[in-house]
Amino acid sequence: MKPSLFILSFILFIGIASAIQVRVKDAKGRKVLNSVPYHLGPATAAKGGGFKLTDTANNKKICPYNVVQDPSAANLGDTFKFTHNYNRPKYLHTEGIVGIDSGYPETGPCQKSTYWTIPDADAKAPDNLVTTGGGFEEDITCFQLVEYPKPTNPKVPSYMLQHCPYRCGGGPDIFHNVSVYLDNGVRRLVPRGGTPFEFVFHKVSK
Repeated sequence: MKPSLFILSFILFIGIASAIQVRVKDAKGRKVLNSVPYHLGPATAAKGGGFKLTDTANNKKICPYNVVQDPSAANLGDTFKFTHNYNRPKYLHTEGIVGIDSGYPETGPCQKSTYWTIPDADAKAPDNLVTTGGGFEEDITCFQLVEYPKPTNPKVPSYMLQHCPYRCGGGPDIFHNVSVYLDNGVRRLVPRGGTPFEFVFHKVSK
């Protein structure tokens, strides 16, 4: 299949899949709770570890913190909370707008590290990379979950993330599929670009 035809079929598949709202499940098939911390990682260990916050970029200290992927599959990374911005249901579901809480303590030295944020989705890196710092229900922090159309393992629930500023009052009526971008050797998340990033939820061990 030609690349252009593959991309078109992938987009059509996403459009069909995204029309149905379903409960989100973790890597073991358990329902994911709304506004409860979970680890986020790739669908396979071959693609690295979980996501985490970092206070360093290009050997300089930063605040708010960036969201990066741990290179080691042995590390689950930090925990993040997905929170629906309406009705506050018990469980997460696809197709509903969410804010992604960084999980950073409000009393820490960098209190600006709030929700996952894309400063400018139409810009080039680093301004279009996922960081933190926005407020809940702002267009720059507006995301939704979609079932991954062609999962690596059909037995493991996996998802992709879409940035949807228009659904929170900003920008044109479009959404951006979030993919992985290599930024100076560090794996970051970015709207647009390559194949949408496939990830799973991992329940936090007690």
